[in-house]
Amino acid sequence: MGEKSNAVVRLYHGSNAAIEKSLVSFNTGFADLGKGFYLTDSLDAAKGRALTRARRAGEGTATVSVFELDEGSVPWVEFGAGGLAVPDGGVGSAFGLRFAESPEGIVAWANYIKACRQGRTEVGELGSPAIVRAWIATEEVEMACSGFVDAEDLGEFVDPQDLTVQYCLLSQELVDRALIYAGKIEACE
Repeated sequence: MGEKSNAVVRLYHGSNAAIEKSLVSFNTGFADLGKGFYLTDSLDAAKGRALTRARRAGEGTATVSVFELDEGSVPWVEFGAGGLAVPDGGVGSAFGLRFAESPEGIVAWANYIKACRQGRTEVGELGSPAIVRAWIATEEVEMACSGFVDAEDLGEFVDPQDLTVQYCLLSQELVDRALIYAGKIEACE
């Protein structure tokens, strides 16, 4: 917890065209995890996104771009039981944010999404992360963001094992340095 990872992870991005060179400035900025380049570790979720994007755009081919990311390229801080865990020696200017697979991590995730949708990606005095590893928002998180339920109650009934992981790269420098294009897969219905 709060340390660098040595793992290279395979990630996917679904769109109506292959994306070989990703740009964090492409989306509007008031998204679930901020203005960045979104990926998932779920090929099925990326295929679904590709099909939706191609259908909405009315052009292109539903395509999943495949990437590899070195998670060890930044130190990671983690929200969980006990609050925010920061690695010994701090994090410097570029750090990753992730959420513990615990009730406290679920609550922190929901609250972070709510803040990001209001344009705030900062994590206390650390500033904004270069990358966020979280989950794709669920109906429960949507209800918390809309004020229908209290985010503090989510930890009791949202199981992280039932969620789909997503990554948001918020730093173009990190994208250029640590995200490697590894090919494409055509998504079929």
